[in-house]
Amino acid sequence: MKNHIAVFIFVFSQFATAQIFFSDKDSGDKISEHHLSFYENNTTANIYTNKNGQEMLYRLFLPANYDPQKKYPLVLAFHGAGSRGNDNLKQLRPWVAGWMDEEVQKDHPCIILMPQCPVKQQWVNVPWKDGSYPFKAVPISNPMKLSKEIFDKIVKEYAVNENQVYVMGMSMGGYGAWNFMMRYPNLIAGAIPICGAGDPMMAKKIRKIPIWAFHGDKDKTVPLSGSTDMMEALIDFNKNKARLTIYKDVGHNSYELAWKQPELIDWLFNQKRNN
Repeated sequence: MKNHIAVFIFVFSQFATAQIFFSDKDSGDKISEHHLSFYENNTTANIYTNKNGQEMLYRLFLPANYDPQKKYPLVLAFHGAGSRGNDNLKQLRPWVAGWMDEEVQKDHPCIILMPQCPVKQQWVNVPWKDGSYPFKAVPISNPMKLSKEIFDKIVKEYAVNENQVYVMGMSMGGYGAWNFMMRYPNLIAGAIPICGAGDPMMAKKIRKIPIWAFHGDKDKTVPLSGSTDMMEALIDFNKNKARLTIYKDVGHNSYELAWKQPELIDWLFNQKRNN
C-alpha cells in the first residue's frame, strides 16, 4: 500500500537564506524492506574488546565482491532505543541496515558499520524529551566511546575511502549522529540525523558538513525542536549545506519513511569530504 505523506523541506542554501518547499512524497515502492534473516545473512557478527576489557557488539556489512584494493564509502549507523541489547541482531532494523539492498549496492557499494548499544545505556546521556542539550556539559558516553574505537578499527583494517565517511542515526541514534558529528566533524563527509537533537551552540563546528535531517511534526518522543534548533543555528553560517525534511502528521516514526527514499541515497553518496 502506498502512503502519500505531505513533506515540508527546509533547504538552507549557500547564501544562508531559508527556502521552504511543499510537496507530496510517496513512501511506498521505494527501497525494499527485507526479512531480518536477509540482513543477518549478509553481515558478520563481531565482538570488540578494548585494552581495558570493555566490550561492544557490532555488525559489519561488506559489499558483494569486496576488493581490498578498492576504496569504499563507510556508513556508521546508530540505532534507536528499541534495538538496545546483547543479541547483536536487533540493530538490524531496515532503517539501519536497509541499504544492503541489492539495488542500492549496485550503484553505491559501501561498508556499513552497526554497533549495538547495551540495555539501559544511551549513545548520548540526555533526556530525549528535552530535545537540544549543552554538548560541553555532557561527557562522552561509554557506548559512544566504544563505537568510535570500533570505527577507528574498521577504517584501519578495511578499504575505506576516508573522503566518503557518513554517519546516520534515528531517535536515540539521531542524538548519536549529531553527537558524533560534533565530536569528530573533520571525519564526516555527510550525515543523516533522524528525529534526534544536538547542541545549536556547536553549529559553527559542524557548519561544513552536508546534513539532511528528518523529523515528524507530531513527534512526542523527541520534540521537533531537536531538529529545527540545529537548522536555525546552521543558517547563520554562509555556505552551510544543511536541510530538514518535516513529515506532516507523522509522529516518532519518521525513521520508517526517510530511509526508503532513493533520492536520499543518491544525495548521501554524492557528498565528499574534500568538497
